[in-house]
Amino acid sequence: MVEKGNSRNLIPTVFLSLFLLMAASPTEAAIVNSLTGFAEKDPGWSGNLGGSFAAKGGNTEQSTFAANTRLQWQGERETWRLIGSAKRTSSGGQETARALLGHLRHNHSLSEKWSTLAFLQAQENPFQRLASRVLAGVGLRWDVFADEHSRLALGAAHMMDREEIEDETGVETSQRLSLFLTTGVLIREGIVFNALAFFQPAWSDPDDYRLMLNVGLDVEVAANVSLFTDLELEGDSCPPTEVDKYDWENRTGLRFKF
Repeated sequence: MVEKGNSRNLIPTVFLSLFLLMAASPTEAAIVNSLTGFAEKDPGWSGNLGGSFAAKGGNTEQSTFAANTRLQWQGERETWRLIGSAKRTSSGGQETARALLGHLRHNHSLSEKWSTLAFLQAQENPFQRLASRVLAGVGLRWDVFADEHSRLALGAAHMMDREEIEDETGVETSQRLSLFLTTGVLIREGIVFNALAFFQPAWSDPDDYRLMLNVGLDVEVAANVSLFTDLELEGDSCPPTEVDKYDWENRTGLRFKF
């Protein structure tokens, strides 16, 4: 359960969140996990901060810094979520990876099981030739079931995609269907397994699709502190030239809740 913070200690957290959004960069994902890692039922403000650092030396000198932040405001029927994540890798003093992503999402509860969804996302990743990408979408989410031990939800949205590719003129736009499935299971007290899958085909060409699969564990190690580890696979059937179709990433770090 995510602990709530009061307005007095929320202000520095908001400034730190904005700093993380601007400073480094999130994961390379075009698809961001905005469905897990939040206090589903806690009213008012809540959120968490997470980060990790990895370094190796000897034959290869490399360091990687990753950070992410999540803010949520939960009302009686309205939910607002803001996500930012950052990742930067350098090797031999040279930057070898950098990305930036921000995601804003709104849900309005229509009934116990149905909610609307609307989102806006912006990102960049120059090392994958992505100068900028802006996504906007609206749709519905169905909470199939949710209790203290497990949950399952399905959703669908219409999404507009606008992107600029480095060293290419013009702007590419597409209209996509975004389908997702998310589930979570409480393995034992303080240990939660989460899984999330997205599939986003273009309406005009089903062979032009993006996908993402994320599985992970969240282990509470102290009050308001948890250890997380996850594995993420992403795919793009029509990536820019010289960019691989598939990426995978394993992350491990600490998450501080408020």
